[in-house]
Amino acid sequence: MKERKHLESKSLSILLFAFIFMLYAVVYMTKSMFSSAMATIVEEGFMTKSQTGFINAMFWLVYAVFQIIGGFAVDKFSPHKLIMIGLGGAVIANAIIYCNQSYPVIIAAWTFNAIIQFGLWPGVFKIVSTQTSPGVRGIAVFWLLFSTSVGLGLSMLVASFVSDWRQNFLISVVSLLLFLLLYIVFYRFIDRKMVSDEVSENPKETKLDKEKQPILPLMMSSGLIAFMAVCLLRTAIDNGIKMMTPVMLMESYEALPAAISTRISSILVVFSAAGILISGLVRSKITPNEAKAQILLYGISIIPLAVVCFVGSVHYLVVLIALSLSVMIIHSESPFSQSFLALRFDKYGRIGTVSGILNATASIGNVIASYGFAKMAEMVPWSTVSVSWTAAALICTGICAVMLPRWTRFIK
Repeated sequence: MKERKHLESKSLSILLFAFIFMLYAVVYMTKSMFSSAMATIVEEGFMTKSQTGFINAMFWLVYAVFQIIGGFAVDKFSPHKLIMIGLGGAVIANAIIYCNQSYPVIIAAWTFNAIIQFGLWPGVFKIVSTQTSPGVRGIAVFWLLFSTSVGLGLSMLVASFVSDWRQNFLISVVSLLLFLLLYIVFYRFIDRKMVSDEVSENPKETKLDKEKQPILPLMMSSGLIAFMAVCLLRTAIDNGIKMMTPVMLMESYEALPAAISTRISSILVVFSAAGILISGLVRSKITPNEAKAQILLYGISIIPLAVVCFVGSVHYLVVLIALSLSVMIIHSESPFSQSFLALRFDKYGRIGTVSGILNATASIGNVIASYGFAKMAEMVPWSTVSVSWTAAALICTGICAVMLPRWTRFIK
């Protein structure tokens, strides 16, 4: 069995977390480049909404499959090696796109990018949740979720300020290569400071805590499959709004060109990050039960989502405020449907596996967000697309309400 190690020093654990946070923010920035540049690409006529969305959708579809593999791999192999493989491959993929903008080449390169990153998120999550000191892990896992919002915000800012959308991928190459080199040096330093988990073994630890349990029975007893459906829909709504808002505003309001609509849409990222703070308050002040928290948050999100259905009929600032509130509330649910839920499986030795499965499920949601909503927007008005977001939130509320008794039994 692979030896498990961790840091005992809180200060070094915070340093490790800070570096991993910045690393994944940059990774997420590069993964979001196509969606953030969509408005500019469409405005230039280089590709249609559905063509750009298809590239992004292919990434997330392939990424979903390989995240399951990555989840199992990170429970068996070194998460550090998986991270370095992912970073190195991402550099190659982004470099190819910067040098060649042929549509088939872009699709092939972005698909390769999805494959090579199979163990990157499971590896990042495994390091933060098991290799930091016990007193830091809980809060570190919580704050790690901010890295995706930071990454998405960076990608939108880059897309709104570069003179050519192709420069997004040159910036990605430089950023990823820099962090790959830094990570190699940093890992050598931090690995020497780690101790074996056996050094601080808890005498109350049971055989159940030490051995991996079969994943399928765990999925059935916990109702994980139903929560995977919720995770999928949540990601589709959350990222669908973030990806589609610049194009939606540009096409619904004549006074907003692509660069301006992308720039003002970056405010969604700020509200999205605030959603993580809300999730912390809900967990500490209202309920730590993931299903109960989801019912509450999805129920509230329906109100601002309903306002978005009037896009084009009311002032764009009203729509932007409603979108911001929607994203804030929907994103506040993400820790419950992914990180907090995955942590429940740590004692069964399946935290990496479940993290990979949930990240794969969320990736399928990104396929819907990238291509499904883009294709829908070419066929129906944006108000109809907004109605689909509201309906998805209603469905999530219902699923969580049905699964509440089973999940409550499982966590007890």
